[in-house]
Amino acid sequence: MKTMKLKFITLLTIVASIGGACSLDDKEQYCFTSQYTGITGVTGPSATTVNTPITLNVSYIPLGTCGTFNKFTETQTITGQDFPKDIKVLVDYEGCQCPATDTAETVSYTFTATTPGSYELNFLTGVEANPKITRTITVTE
Repeated sequence: MKTMKLKFITLLTIVASIGGACSLDDKEQYCFTSQYTGITGVTGPSATTVNTPITLNVSYIPLGTCGTFNKFTETQTITGQDFPKDIKVLVDYEGCQCPATDTAETVSYTFTATTPGSYELNFLTGVEANPKITRTITVTE
């Protein structure tokens, strides 16, 4: 009886494994990638006070209709200094067929400074002739 039960469980496991590996529909494979996308415009205030956040509206055109904003990536332009910063937009693309688009998307970038001063933010465009959109934010007490 134990042998029969063991054979039945083994057969059931094999059948379930084969059934789970097969697909009855003709769906495409899952496609996903993340890519940096050039920034096309930046609007918003150029002054604030210490510890008061400001919001800059950052526009970009995704490479395809299946692109969704992931995050901003910031890097130091000068080693060992916090500013100026280069800022890029990372976009996730989910889908195997992603038609091109020319529709701009806008996302909010929040900037807050803890000390007074002048802060330079370089939003990277990906265009060789004009590689960045520079915004200088003046922070007062």
